[in-house]
Amino acid sequence: MERIEKAANQIAEQIERWFFKYHKKEKSGFNGSEIFTIFHHLYYEKQNELIRRMNLNKHEIPVVALSSNKNEFIIITTERFIRIYDSGTESLLYSNFEGHVGYKSMAAGQRERSKLMSVKTEGYVSEFGLKRKDGQIIYWVIPTGGPGFAFWNVTDKCALIGRKYLIKDYK
Repeated sequence: MERIEKAANQIAEQIERWFFKYHKKEKSGFNGSEIFTIFHHLYYEKQNELIRRMNLNKHEIPVVALSSNKNEFIIITTERFIRIYDSGTESLLYSNFEGHVGYKSMAAGQRERSKLMSVKTEGYVSEFGLKRKDGQIIYWVIPTGGPGFAFWNVTDKCALIGRKYLIKDYK
């Protein structure tokens, strides 16, 4: 398949379109306090903190951010998924991303540990599998319910970026 050249800002706009389409809202419908939100709507201090930890490539743009908890984020950039957590970061390039394997089963919490909860339940987190093209599955903890399914929907389309687009390199 021949790849189409696109600038990083064009890819960022595409990711935002997928995000807005899923939520059925416009950019003004987000303020940065949402669990899954527009990166540039986060507080300026949080943006700077995350940017320092991401080690972005020269033209890479952070587009949307998913918060699993106060100190853990998954950033969807124009080139990859970046997981930022207490002890470090890890990433998966779209060119190496095949698709999702979905949520693992989850327990509800301390009091209901023996009772299995649905991943559609709001307010919990569960391991979510991202499958690499080499067959390896990476599990990252993401929220359940609406934010998790929005992440699933938007990131599923990121495999298209890896297959279809070649990011223009400006020098």
